[in-house]
Amino acid sequence: MSLSEKLLDFAAELSGAATYAPDSYPEWGYVTYEGNIFEIKALWSTIRPDLKQDLEKTEFIDIKLQEAFRAFDMGDNEVGRDALWDVYNSGIRTLC
Repeated sequence: MSLSEKLLDFAAELSGAATYAPDSYPEWGYVTYEGNIFEIKALWSTIRPDLKQDLEKTEFIDIKLQEAFRAFDMGDNEVGRDALWDVYNSGIRTLC
């Protein structure tokens, strides 16, 4: 899978988590909060080493992901979702 394809998948996972995480996933769906967050972390761990440009944006994404996961763990869903939307809207698809 190319870096641009990984970035598109990453963006899709972010939008899903920002929309539903952690307690609004439809019960009838196959996507869960845990699965969604796992995919975000897995994708980012494979994407980040390949990014050579815009290191400020990369650092921003690192910080916002940590903020989101910490907020979700503390039950502050609004802060978590906002942090994920910040990443999604930061132009991640243009990092390659």
